[in-house]
Amino acid sequence: MPSYTVARLAELAGGTAVGETERLIDGIAALEARAGYLISPLLRESMTRQLTAPLAGAVIATAELVRIALNKGVPAAIVHTEPLIGLAWIIDVFHPEEPQAGSIHPSAVVDPGARLHPTARVGAKAVIESGAEVGEGTWIGPGAVICAGSVIGRFVRIGPNAVIGHEGFGFVPSIPIPTRIRHVGTVVIEDFADIGACTCVDRGTLGPTVVRTGAKIDNLVQIGHNAEVGRGALIAAQCGLAGSTRVGDGAMLGGQVGVADHRSVGAGARVAGQSGVIGDVGDGETVAGTPAIERLRWLRAMARLTPRRPGDAETGKATEDT
Repeated sequence: MPSYTVARLAELAGGTAVGETERLIDGIAALEARAGYLISPLLRESMTRQLTAPLAGAVIATAELVRIALNKGVPAAIVHTEPLIGLAWIIDVFHPEEPQAGSIHPSAVVDPGARLHPTARVGAKAVIESGAEVGEGTWIGPGAVICAGSVIGRFVRIGPNAVIGHEGFGFVPSIPIPTRIRHVGTVVIEDFADIGACTCVDRGTLGPTVVRTGAKIDNLVQIGHNAEVGRGALIAAQCGLAGSTRVGDGAMLGGQVGVADHRSVGAGARVAGQSGVIGDVGDGETVAGTPAIERLRWLRAMARLTPRRPGDAETGKATEDT
């Protein structure tokens, strides 16, 4: 593995080198590695407590955290306004992805009626049904199932055991048993989207379920029939979107968020983990709790419900440690 000076890494990552800028760095590791030839991310002020000898050869951090690191003896650093983005670039420098040609694992099942771009890759025991389309450079992970009628765009990543285009939960209560409504719509996954392992994206009842360009969906997520996930949206693990939910461009949903059917989460909105959304969330709003309400309002409500500690009774104030 080649070595790079801190100055060169800063140039590649879009940051500014400080300290011993010509120091050679051989790789990247977590701060706990404490190696003088490695660069480590320093992402939060609480991590500065780990800056004890031996020290990393360099860190990448914001200007304020870099100042602390240099004062504690770290010899070099990269100042970056978005250290995680800089970290992504540096990881690619030391661990580049090898170019991949199109391939289909011998154990995969690809129906002759499916359409695959020659550069697509299909993992072991994946299944692609007749009528499905898979675009340029897309990766279908081991065990994933792409059902009939699903359209997968370019450079999409479908994680292992994900299921795209299976029927949604379409039942009407009736006697003696619920009546099943067949789903005859489709799923459209646009370019550069990521679908995590064991995630399910259900086909629409009549029209499409859509995941827009660049959306990133974590593992173990349920996307209900006729839902739409906006461009660049981020949906963390174990979220569930009921049917006909709309998630706007750039919205972020924390882990285990549930969204009721026919509700919308606006563009750029943020929903705290484990929240339950039963009403619409406006563009740019930040909400928390169940039912989800404006985050600061929720924090104040939780503070009032938190048991008082010794000494609080005299002032009549509830703790606000939440």
